[in-house]
Amino acid sequence: MSEKLSFPLWVIALATGSAVMGITIITPALPLIGDDLGASADAVQLLLTFYLLMLAFGQLVIGPLSDAIGRRPFFTAGAVLTALSGLSGLFVSDITLLTAIRIIQGLGAAACMSMGRAMINDFFPKKDAQKAMASVQTIQAIVPMLALSIGGLIVASFGWKGVMGIILLAGIMLVFGALFLLPETHLSPTRSIKIQAVMASYKAVLTNPTYVAFMSLCALQTGAFFALNSFIAYWYQMIGIGSLQFGFYFAMTPLGYFCGNLFNRAYMVKRGIEKAAFIGCLLSLSSMVILAMTQLMGITSPLGLALPCMLFGFSNGLTVANSAIGGISAAGKYAGTGSGVIGAATMALGGITGTIFVSLGADSSVIIGIIGLFVMVMAALLNAGFLYRQTILHPASADM
Repeated sequence: MSEKLSFPLWVIALATGSAVMGITIITPALPLIGDDLGASADAVQLLLTFYLLMLAFGQLVIGPLSDAIGRRPFFTAGAVLTALSGLSGLFVSDITLLTAIRIIQGLGAAACMSMGRAMINDFFPKKDAQKAMASVQTIQAIVPMLALSIGGLIVASFGWKGVMGIILLAGIMLVFGALFLLPETHLSPTRSIKIQAVMASYKAVLTNPTYVAFMSLCALQTGAFFALNSFIAYWYQMIGIGSLQFGFYFAMTPLGYFCGNLFNRAYMVKRGIEKAAFIGCLLSLSSMVILAMTQLMGITSPLGLALPCMLFGFSNGLTVANSAIGGISAAGKYAGTGSGVIGAATMALGGITGTIFVSLGADSSVIIGIIGLFVMVMAALLNAGFLYRQTILHPASADM
């Protein structure tokens, strides 16, 4: 990619941040939506589940198509869908219609998120892509952090429809960025969409053990974060924390993520993707152990939940960006497919596990939720250990 072209990383950061914001900003509003629309907890949970599943399905389809057509058209379409769905959400008063709107929001977010990662991989050399991805994740962390900080205030002041207004605003900014600032980064598309070629691209990435390990690591760590979002509001509600206070305490999780990405960019990138991801997984496991200990000891203060979750966010700052760019790089010429599969696995895992955890009682039992998250981070650690071991056995391959 020519160095003469500029690349607005803030647009990519806003795109990926908005996709996550679509989950986090609605979290403080979930109990209120249920009360306002007369919906059960299971029905309200579908607002997260279908959003995440559409994020998964959309990326799975859009990734390979972008290898054939290009990245920018799909990014632009996703931005438009985000804006239109936010606007529509201001006028609904039925849980079924709101769920349908969330499906559209998920599709728009899928396009923006998967194309953002692929564009970074297209535009930058590998080492610069690591730094760019870390920068994007650092900026991205601010978006949901601010969303959560003001999300409770928005819900308290304007009701849950204020959340839809924020999504509308983010969509308008993305449309502007897509139309006027983003270049097309995939300069050699095939211009031909054949099912055989799509299936070949899937086979190429899914039979690559390095890619699969990076993809699994990214999916498990990020999926655990999304699963936590699906029931953390109920945990705070159990100890008497309202939506306004919840926004403050839960903002400590993305604050930890923000700090983790800063630390990653400043100190860990030069030490290698695999080592950074392995250390991040160890910290993630530690956060679950600490959270379990505080609850078993009867520490039910808000900080008893918030501080371990902050460490969990910090650990994701070391794992998510590195595992994502590591996987996409390992996918080689199938970068769009690789980005799509990573995003699909991440969102599907977050949506499915969140629903399973809630059905098992995680919305009313902290320990059930912790056990589920513990299993996920242990599996992530195994994949990180495999990748780190490969760098020790074959150090030259890690620099390629």
